[in-house]
Amino acid sequence: MANGVTSSIDWLECMELHCLNEADTLHRFPNEWVKYMCRRAVTIAITGSTNCEPRLDSGDLDVEDFEYVVCSMVWRVIRYSDIKTESNGTYQFTRFDPQDNQPGKDASPNLYLSKREKQILDGYASGRGPIGTVGVGVNRIYGM
Repeated sequence: MANGVTSSIDWLECMELHCLNEADTLHRFPNEWVKYMCRRAVTIAITGSTNCEPRLDSGDLDVEDFEYVVCSMVWRVIRYSDIKTESNGTYQFTRFDPQDNQPGKDASPNLYLSKREKQILDGYASGRGPIGTVGVGVNRIYGM
C-alpha cells in the first residue's frame, strides 16, 4: 500500500536512527525482516489514519513524522522479543526490562497504531480538529 512518498523511504536507515541508543538490539534482527515489518506498519498507519495518505501527498504531514510513527510501531515489536522468557525444559532465561516505559514505548507482539501516533498522522490534537484550527464547541451540544 505504499505510495510515491513511502516507497522512497530507506527503512533500514530510519530504524537505525530511531534505535540508535539500542543499536545492538536492532542488529539481532535480519534486515529483510525489519524492512518487511516497516512495510506492514506503513499499511497499518495508512489504513488506521484516513488523513495520513492525503497529508503525506500534499506535504502537510512531514515525512520524518511519518517515519517516526512507523519506526515506533516496529520498535515495540522488537522490544517485545527482548523481554520475553525462553525455556527448553531444563534451562530458563528471562530478559528483564527494569525500567518503566514511557507512553507509546511499551513492548507488544503486534504492530499497532497508538492514539498519540494517530494524532500525529491525522494532524489532530486531542480529537479537536486539525492542528492550528479553533473549535467552535458544538460537540458538547450534540453529545459528540
